[in-house]
Amino acid sequence: MSDHPPGGQPSGTTIKSGPPLGRYYDVAGRRLLLYRSGRGGPAVVFLPGGGAVGLDYLNVQDRAAALATSVVYDRAGTGWSDRADLPRTSAEVTGELRELLLTAGVPAPYLLVGHSLGGLYARHYAQRFPGEVAALLLLDPAHEDYNAYMPPELTEMWKAFDPGQALPDELPGELIALYRGLFEQEMAGWPPEIRERLIERHLSPD
Repeated sequence: MSDHPPGGQPSGTTIKSGPPLGRYYDVAGRRLLLYRSGRGGPAVVFLPGGGAVGLDYLNVQDRAAALATSVVYDRAGTGWSDRADLPRTSAEVTGELRELLLTAGVPAPYLLVGHSLGGLYARHYAQRFPGEVAALLLLDPAHEDYNAYMPPELTEMWKAFDPGQALPDELPGELIALYRGLFEQEMAGWPPEIRERLIERHLSPD
């Protein structure tokens, strides 16, 4: 079983092309993208890191699908899912994921694979809903006490970062070319039509 590209565009987004894989599910008034393949359980659910989207994990999601149901998704405000106001709490994110999995008919228990920021959400999901989690696999996970152990020089650099700073209308061509090259290397094994849509998504001002 696998999901196929949806025909519509999620409301409230400005992405000009729809996702190459997956379908939308309505969760709390937002359309969230989820792609699954494979059969059996426990279902493997990938929780993306910050700045990542679900289909960035397609290579490992595909390998997991040979063994069990395997799921990638875009949190609200990321990828091809509808926008969401920031900041968002971890409870909002984990509650949203739980409702999405229920709406999409992906039965518990889950093997949650959390990368970076997704690792923090995976741990919180397991704390909130322990009966629904078979296991956790954490890849370079974030932690709520991360800043307490950061070296002083990095702490000062982080304080200078302004997350509310607006991006320029256009990024320098050299920067776009650099990142395009990096993404093309990283996703060299992806199917071409999916790889190109993913790269364009990552390079989009959205």
